[in-house]
Amino acid sequence: MESVQTEQKHEGCSCKKSCSLATSRFITHHPAKFMSATLAVILLVVVAGAFSGSYTLSEPSQYDWAVPNGRASLNYEALVDAEDDAARGNALTREQEADGATFWMTFEGSGSESIFTPANVQTICEIESLFWNTEGYSDYCQLNGTSSTCLDPTKTITYTFYGGTSGVSCDLLSDSSVNATAGALYSGLSVNTSRQSSQFFMGSETETRSPRYTERTRARIPLGAPLSGFVSPSDRPLDQSIEYNKFYRRVRDKFFNFFGLENRWLHSAYREKVERNGLRIKWYSSNLSSIESQDTILGDLVLALISILFVWGWMTYQMRSIFLSSFCMLSIVLSIPLSIVIYRDIFRVAYFAFLHILVIFLVLGIGADDVFVFYDGWRQAVDDEEVMQLMRDKPGQAAILEKRMEVAYKRTLETVFNTSFTTMVAFLATAISPIMPIATFGILAATCILINFVLVITLIPAVMMCHHLWFVKKRCSIHPSPGTEATPRNLVEAKTTEHDVPDATEDDDTDEANETLLDKFATKVYIPAMTYEYRGVYVVAIGIAISLLIYGVVSVAYAAQLTSPTEQETWLPSDNMLEQVPVDLRTDFMSGDTDQNIEVGMPFGISGFERPNFDPYVPAKNRGHVTYDSGFDLYPAASQNAFLYACELARSYPCNEEACQDGVLVHQADSSLQCFLPKFQSWFIANNPGYTTYNCSRAQFLNQLMVYRNATTSDGYSVAQKQKLIGFVAGELKYARITLTTTILQQESTAYKAEGRKVLDDMVNQINGNSPSGMNNAFGASFAWVWIESEAGVLRGFFTGLMLCFPVAFIVLVLATSNIIVSFYAIISIGFIVASVLGVTKWIGWALGIGEAIAGVIVIGFSVDYVIHLGHMFVEATHSEGLKATIDRFTFASRKMVPTVAAGGVTTFGAALPLFACQLKFFPKMGTLMASTIAFSFVFSVGFFMALCLLIGPVGRVGDISWMCEQIGLAPYLERWGCLTRNPRAPDELRQSVNVIPKAADNKVEMDELKAGGTVADVEADPLPSTKPDQIPRDTV
Repeated sequence: MESVQTEQKHEGCSCKKSCSLATSRFITHHPAKFMSATLAVILLVVVAGAFSGSYTLSEPSQYDWAVPNGRASLNYEALVDAEDDAARGNALTREQEADGATFWMTFEGSGSESIFTPANVQTICEIESLFWNTEGYSDYCQLNGTSSTCLDPTKTITYTFYGGTSGVSCDLLSDSSVNATAGALYSGLSVNTSRQSSQFFMGSETETRSPRYTERTRARIPLGAPLSGFVSPSDRPLDQSIEYNKFYRRVRDKFFNFFGLENRWLHSAYREKVERNGLRIKWYSSNLSSIESQDTILGDLVLALISILFVWGWMTYQMRSIFLSSFCMLSIVLSIPLSIVIYRDIFRVAYFAFLHILVIFLVLGIGADDVFVFYDGWRQAVDDEEVMQLMRDKPGQAAILEKRMEVAYKRTLETVFNTSFTTMVAFLATAISPIMPIATFGILAATCILINFVLVITLIPAVMMCHHLWFVKKRCSIHPSPGTEATPRNLVEAKTTEHDVPDATEDDDTDEANETLLDKFATKVYIPAMTYEYRGVYVVAIGIAISLLIYGVVSVAYAAQLTSPTEQETWLPSDNMLEQVPVDLRTDFMSGDTDQNIEVGMPFGISGFERPNFDPYVPAKNRGHVTYDSGFDLYPAASQNAFLYACELARSYPCNEEACQDGVLVHQADSSLQCFLPKFQSWFIANNPGYTTYNCSRAQFLNQLMVYRNATTSDGYSVAQKQKLIGFVAGELKYARITLTTTILQQESTAYKAEGRKVLDDMVNQINGNSPSGMNNAFGASFAWVWIESEAGVLRGFFTGLMLCFPVAFIVLVLATSNIIVSFYAIISIGFIVASVLGVTKWIGWALGIGEAIAGVIVIGFSVDYVIHLGHMFVEATHSEGLKATIDRFTFASRKMVPTVAAGGVTTFGAALPLFACQLKFFPKMGTLMASTIAFSFVFSVGFFMALCLLIGPVGRVGDISWMCEQIGLAPYLERWGCLTRNPRAPDELRQSVNVIPKAADNKVEMDELKAGGTVADVEADPLPSTKPDQIPRDTV
């Protein structure tokens, strides 16, 4: 086979090759200098980042996960900003209840009898008093507007049975006293005026018993807002939340000390069963939940150290060198802070939160995979025909190592670039997510992938060369002694300098005896099994391909059934009381309180919200300002009637969705609909004899409305409530608001809440359609709607990522393999991998919630690596080695890449295992999806994808872009334009026989010719015929 195509070079390819060659040569000749300089630069940048604060976490805010331009976010922030405008100048410190800062306690007896006994009431009193006796309570309690003293929390057992909370000593009450109070509560269930207050203390089954009794009860203690120094509850919410958290940390410590609880690593004290005198006690606050989540994350992240140790240990085993594994691990670990500095200081992305620390687990797996690609490329480079030819020619030690490095470097550069680019795109696809934390996580992850790629083609080659020069034993000379057989194996076993210091504990990294377990798996298990023939048919490969095809199709069907969660998502363990109490309040008690219901503000007079100087990466600052409707005017009779119509419509508006209770949208308690206008009209008539709000002047109307807003009245509205409802800004009425407490619970799933929101939107549209100009701009605003948009944005980002990743992965596959057919096999395999992972999610019983969507986006990048590695090597068998039969190409790709893929898979799988021990539910989900992705990626790449390549082909250059261009006559033109380059080692005869699938022969290429004095070139002149894997000698090319 003498004729060989002449390589058609083109300047771009030549430049790329020259740069690669120059880099590999420089590293070969100056490895220690290059390694030292590279590490010095990295350490300098990392240290500079520490001094500049690049690793400081961003301050969290309630808007981190909000969609800035979403309708719900704009409406809610417009209403909040309007309230802030109206609150300026109002001295109402802590007269309102602080939303979200309420403290809850539940108490459950041990038997089937009433919980209201003297002993139980005394125990409950002692426990409740822990809260208001906590240091600093007087600085946070809700104040009485007239006396500026702490209001007694009325929805407590202490207040109900002892008549107050201040100064109560929790003495043991008499049976008659307790029975009388309990009897009044039970009787109150039958009286409309007292039913709601009595229901609050009753278990859900109380009314089904005769006589009535409850075995459980609860308490609710609100805190005041705004805190001192703030103009409203929504003024600088992050700062106020931090202040509340300071108090709640003291509450936590006081309760832990009282009950003898203590946090342990990976086990929260909240997971203990707390009992006192036969009562089961639980407590909850959203602030405590936030504190617990932060503390849990910090404890869970310690497990990252275990992942690092595992990866280091596995790399040491694979490489047989502590020096190599330690420096490679150092490279991987340093890539994280280096990436963070680039992300924050060069890309100017300021946001960096706990979520971003997850890149540790990603980088450990991906970075180790890249390292193994170079390591195996370095080991396998001794089998390259050019390296062996140089060993025959004996040009000198430096020239051989230079060629070996060039071969390994070229393979790594191409292979790792293909996988890194595809993985980067997978993460960058999340950068278009409307959810800022996910978008920035994608940017940081892509940056880490880029930095790992740069380090694996710069630092790692230098480390590998230093290891070879300093530690590998000198077993023979580059010039064999007389009588010594000159073979490729012993020729490479040499040093390049006189000053090499061999390490007696290390074996040569090219010694056959140093084969790893994964090498043996590929050559002695995998290849023989896949190529096992029965009557000329590869029965094992066919069986695996068909089985995985069926499994992949079933997984697609399972994945298609994933839906949004039908329950509220939880993040802490299910046995943590901070997760249990919100569920208990919803399911174990009668409806006697609306604190767990969604509150909606419906303002008139607000036209929108603008964000002129908003930085999405600093969500807590410069969020924008409200704009008011200049046409708003509440004075005209038509406007007042429209407002009253809205109140009446809301009071009885039907809602038959799953989220709504009792078939109505608004809760039927009197306090659930705050509509000030009817009460103001009654107050106006009483204070302005002869006038009504319809026959007075505009000036009188507005003046009296201002007086009413700031006066203490007996109509059930506090001054704080009226100042939220009536929006005077700088003396001018800018908006008027109706507040609705819906029957939709905050703990309902997003899907259900979204249905309830649609009902509210329909009602608002009906109101606006029947209102005059200036009053037809009402909207419903609630932070619950903001979170609905956030969850929808997460899911939308997930599916957008999928849609972007698959086309990009296919393009990269085509460019990497230059073969349409192989790329088609690969993209099908990747699709089955993703579907299998999502199918596991469905099988486990998870819905496609926030945690699953975030983790799903993250693992998309993992699903493409192994297929690209194997596909590239399968095609390379023809392009670089001249192999044409599918079995030869399959064997070549399997020997070269299956151990690398397996090593990377073990690394990533092992790095994911510590996540299963985490307490925060997101991390075990992440670990499950990472581990399953790696498992399915390995199975489908070495099973399904490689089976297709073995069974169906393509043979030779069939499917290659150059071959396709030749078939349609474009090749000469593309070569002339420099767009098509043919490989100089692709024989003409190979292209002439591409349509023939040769039968595997039993003969083999022996090394006899080489041993008898032949050259590697002589062997290559007669390429490998089709052989069975067990017939391929170790020393053949």
